Amino acid sequence: MSRLNRYYLAPDLVITYPDGQPHLHLPSVKRTFKVDWKVCEIISMFSSEDTSLQPIFSESMITSIVEHLVKNGILIDKETDYNLTIEQIVEEWQDWDESSWFLHLQTKDSKFETTEEGRLKNVEEFRKKRSPAPQYFKCNCTTSSIKLPTPSKLLDQTLVNSFMKRRSCRRFSEEPISLQNLADVLFYTGGILFTNDTHSYGIVAKKPSPSPGGRHSIELYPIVNACEGLRSGVYHYCQKHHALHLIEAEEDVKPFLYDVLYGQDYFLNAAVTVFYTSVIDRLKWKYNTSRAYRLMHLETGHYAQNFLLICTALDLGSFVTAAFKDSVIEEKLGICGIHEVAMYVSGMGHIVFDKTTRSDIEYGQVLPEGIEIRLPIGDHS
Repeated sequence: MSRLNRYYLAPDLVITYPDGQPHLHLPSVKRTFKVDWKVCEIISMFSSEDTSLQPIFSESMITSIVEHLVKNGILIDKETDYNLTIEQIVEEWQDWDESSWFLHLQTKDSKFETTEEGRLKNVEEFRKKRSPAPQYFKCNCTTSSIKLPTPSKLLDQTLVNSFMKRRSCRRFSEEPISLQNLADVLFYTGGILFTNDTHSYGIVAKKPSPSPGGRHSIELYPIVNACEGLRSGVYHYCQKHHALHLIEAEEDVKPFLYDVLYGQDYFLNAAVTVFYTSVIDRLKWKYNTSRAYRLMHLETGHYAQNFLLICTALDLGSFVTAAFKDSVIEEKLGICGIHEVAMYVSGMGHIVFDKTTRSDIEYGQVLPEGIEIRLPIGDHS
């Protein structure tokens, strides 16, 4: 059947077996097809350079299946126009493996209702189908609770100063931070300002950090190394009551941090390291689209940016890193990795200024007058 040579497989075709049956996915067009083994057998003909290798089917069956595959974009006719951007993404992103371009294409150009009538209809359908919203906070205060100080007003600090002075810090002293410092950072990162009840989406929390649809999936887990008034160990921050819950006391958290951060020893003297997790069900409850996976990461970034800026306002050094062992964090925190997953790591502490400023500094061409810029120090700043 030489005529089959005119077709080739869509470059973004992915086959999975979620229920033991093959599913064909075309992320570029957001379509999934559940098929049987006969279709997979036909597809295998096009994964070989020799399409003359015919399966044990009649020519009429092969023709029928091929026509359906072409109609649904799984097979591409070489003589027709095809979106070369898809092919280029798959090819150019190979170093990131298939999961990267699959997720990108699957979540790209998601459809949103633009008319008021359509939005109201969607809300009405949402209200009929959805169960009550998941709780917007995680609390273990009935087990144990360490009340944190009321957050400071920080009236002598400006946002511009934080912008100019924020630098990633890799040299921390062993001096403890105050409990007030920790309370300020946690509150201005993930504390609750107020809540309000909505007609369709239940009670939503408002925080200093923005969140997609007000779902606030992020939870914060401080790993305390040196903080006045606290034992060394693993904690959870209860945003509802502005309190800490001790998950596990440890005499020294540095060996654990060294392991979970892949040996990044320049972070070990940080007074407190914070693990960010996402409670997926909070987002999934409102957004039944894979684009919400993007939102998880964007939301984490919002929280982390607040963390960095408030640390800078308190004259503390800070860092963020994505180099961590997700599974080790999830096991340590006692979370399942299904409904709640590890997302990010940041840390704070007092800065060591015993090194000279780097000599290769070149200032930007447009800077505000009279504002101090904190310059990097040492080789790893």
